[in-house]
Amino acid sequence: MIVKYLLTSSIKRMRKTENLLRLLDETTLDVCLICQEERWLLSLNGEMISISPYENEKSEVTISGENEAMAVLFRGDDFLLSLRKRGELTVTGRLRHLLLLESLWYLSKDLKSS
Repeated sequence: MIVKYLLTSSIKRMRKTENLLRLLDETTLDVCLICQEERWLLSLNGEMISISPYENEKSEVTISGENEAMAVLFRGDDFLLSLRKRGELTVTGRLRHLLLLESLWYLSKDLKSS
């Protein structure tokens, strides 16, 4: 449940940032997030962002890794592609989708905690 909590917190920050929601205006993207025994589906559909348990649905992006790497990503403390390059996360998907996700998490970073 650690990933769900972290993911829910990051979604709340995204929803508070109107400019980010505008980025998603015409976006439809499903992301499978895998961390140890947890599997979640992050769905972006226009300005709607939701999470649900992953049950082998089709997803355009898959991100897997340990709790700490996921926490760093969801807090916006590091970039998705940097975490992948260092081997802290395993990521599959089109580059444009990965860059969008990276931007969402980084731009919704909680600046008070920096």
